[in-house]
Amino acid sequence: MAPAETAAGVTSPPARPRTVDAWMGEDLIFSAVTVKKQSLILFFLRLPALVPLIFILRGWLSLNEMDVLTSTEADVLGTGSEICFFAAVSVTPLMTLTGARWIAPLRRWYGIMFAVIGIADATTAALTADFAGGVLGRLAGHTFLLSGFLIILLALPLLATANTPAQRWLGKYWKRLQKMTYVIWGFIVLHLLLLDGFRPFGAAQGDGDPVFHQRFYQSVAISIPLVLLRLPPIRRWVAQQREAGRQWTVWLALAPFAALYLIGFVFIINEEIFTGTKVITMHPSAD
Repeated sequence: MAPAETAAGVTSPPARPRTVDAWMGEDLIFSAVTVKKQSLILFFLRLPALVPLIFILRGWLSLNEMDVLTSTEADVLGTGSEICFFAAVSVTPLMTLTGARWIAPLRRWYGIMFAVIGIADATTAALTADFAGGVLGRLAGHTFLLSGFLIILLALPLLATANTPAQRWLGKYWKRLQKMTYVIWGFIVLHLLLLDGFRPFGAAQGDGDPVFHQRFYQSVAISIPLVLLRLPPIRRWVAQQREAGRQWTVWLALAPFAALYLIGFVFIINEEIFTGTKVITMHPSAD
């Protein structure tokens, strides 16, 4: 597009393309109702966090009929909490890659839902799991249970301060507290390692890929790109390429890591849907 000329004959610079953030800030008008595009899209993007609770609801209401909660509640709620955590920590790298800020509220939402679903998982397990040792044994009777219980304990202060008044009250200490997320991240990976070990499994299920059925490997595959995009030199390079209009070089360089991330996430989501469907239909798996 050629630069426009004013009446005085002075050539004006070409208009900058409208950003996604600017587009999201615009209003949509439905009859007499006006809503921002960002608010509407964020509403729909928040809904997947409720799916694990919907899957498990029938088991709760039926008071563990057919031992649904005893057999598979940890798979549904534990996996759902894991998905929410990785969704929350994916927001910052995605903003780094695209420069879009409109998705920032999803970080808080999925962080809150990670804690809420995790607490629901721990509470349900404390009441229904068949591990010996009473409530304490059900929550911390094995190393993988103990690591999971520590995740919930660490998530509690983050959940309590995940609001604007707490952020204002804590001031600079709020960001320091939020760095507890990295400790939780490490415990999640450790929890999955203790739960599954290093041994690949699942080839017998039919898709012939035993490695990515292993939850520890799934978490590592997702974590590598997310950690990479948090490194200051990488973040600076991505920002420089984007500002110079060379976004394609960023996508090309990071394509293998993006593929790794997507493969890991696809297997986790597939597991949640498969197990959740069995729970909501009251046909829990033996595992």
